[in-house]
Amino acid sequence: MQNPARFTESCRILCLDKQYSFFQSLVFLIIASLLSFSNHSYAKGTVGPSNSFYLVHDYHDDWQVFDEPYKAYVPYVRELHKDYNSFSLFCDIENYKTYKILYYSSKENYLFINASLQQKLPVNQWLVLDVDSLQNVYKKTKLFLTIYGTNTNVDELMLYVGNPKSTSQAVIELSESLLTIIPREISSFQNFFVIGIFLLVCAYAFLYNYQPKSFERFFNPKDLLTISLRDDTFVVNKPFDLGNLLFVINLSFTIGFIFMLIIIEKNDLFSTSTILQEGETLGVLFSNFLVITSIIFGAYIFKYVSLMILSNLYRLDKIINIHFFKIIQASSIFFLIVLIVLTYSTISIPEITKNAEKYLFLPVSIFFIGRLALLYFTINKMTSLKNLYLFSYLCIVELIPLIVGIRFAL
Repeated sequence: MQNPARFTESCRILCLDKQYSFFQSLVFLIIASLLSFSNHSYAKGTVGPSNSFYLVHDYHDDWQVFDEPYKAYVPYVRELHKDYNSFSLFCDIENYKTYKILYYSSKENYLFINASLQQKLPVNQWLVLDVDSLQNVYKKTKLFLTIYGTNTNVDELMLYVGNPKSTSQAVIELSESLLTIIPREISSFQNFFVIGIFLLVCAYAFLYNYQPKSFERFFNPKDLLTISLRDDTFVVNKPFDLGNLLFVINLSFTIGFIFMLIIIEKNDLFSTSTILQEGETLGVLFSNFLVITSIIFGAYIFKYVSLMILSNLYRLDKIINIHFFKIIQASSIFFLIVLIVLTYSTISIPEITKNAEKYLFLPVSIFFIGRLALLYFTINKMTSLKNLYLFSYLCIVELIPLIVGIRFAL
């Protein structure tokens, strides 16, 4: 192919000698520019040592930095993060099997994988990492890579996924006979999501048919806001009756499933990574789901025991059951709404599910504050306890656990 620069010069001379019109000259210049651009684009298609790799993915726009005020990783913005020297990103190695990760920088850096220091990176020299080897070592489909060193912006880093060139590779022209249909890969989380939603629907349907009157009370917003001085129904006064206990278990399953949707994107809420199994197989996901559900169910039992102890100290024995019932009733309604929203988001707007902890922080906080206000008015109407004692009681059993929970979640 002729050099684009020489071709452009030839066009210019030809236009002068032959006295071409302005329009004809412009056409020649456009053609020359297109040839130059196509030649430049082709050069961009190869990367790595001696341009021996075809470019599969460029991570230049995927870098993230840790934002101290938000206590979270946010996308890199040149104007905001120009003085940072630590840059991170998620590498989806499941989609890049048989490929290589290519790194190059003129600065001295260190490589961290999943927050663990791996090695000192070479300077002015390409580093080639095998994707299959990384997956065999870490047993994960996604890795969290961090480059730490003397960089001040991501333009000083080059990180690619490349496909090695084959010296014996022949040029193949595409035709309809070469087009094949590749089945869509279904992840273990997708299977877990479908099976989990199916089981929850079955659980709600079972409760609706097994305990229709109780179901109507637990999921009735009007009843939630109603304060009855004489509520003698077994739904309130027998919290550990089998029928009522099933609603507590169902609530635990609902919150556990919501929790799994949040942490599946590597959000380590409440430091659960220390008690949950690592891995993304269907068996591991369900095992972690059952562990979280059991912890939540145990927390509700502990909540009732705490109410029993503190109500005896404050001489509020008569309001234990109604207090616990209002907690379960309010939580059942609210988290059912959250479950529906997250289910829809997972299917239609996955970006919301990936950042669920950010979007849910405000609604969950408002819910707990609203529930605290509801309990205050309920207990205040049912007892003659002074406001100061009632406020101190609610602070111990409701407000302090909320503050501690938010602190550990963040």
